[in-house]
Amino acid sequence: MGADRAGVEGKIDDAHYPAYTMGRAAEIVGATQPFLRSLEESGLVRPERSAGGHRRYSRSQLRLAARARELVDQGMPVWGACRIIVLEDRLADLGVDPPDHES
Repeated sequence: MGADRAGVEGKIDDAHYPAYTMGRAAEIVGATQPFLRSLEESGLVRPERSAGGHRRYSRSQLRLAARARELVDQGMPVWGACRIIVLEDRLADLGVDPPDHES
């Protein structure tokens, strides 16, 4: 039983574990299901599929989707928001903080 518990706790703590259905993901992000599908079409997120073929999203994918929704709400097209997020991630990987344009 201890190994089962460790496996469950590992999944709970794993930001990449696909725990959220599309409906729940849309609710958490504050977006529509078609919006999430558009992010998948743009290549920003790649949800895993359940045995029944349903999309499953991870917390890390929800963070990307929430950032995309934020940019789209500011007037950015979906493709542009996705490109910005990819570039922000590359800068973060290099240890560079993107400039803050809100000030």
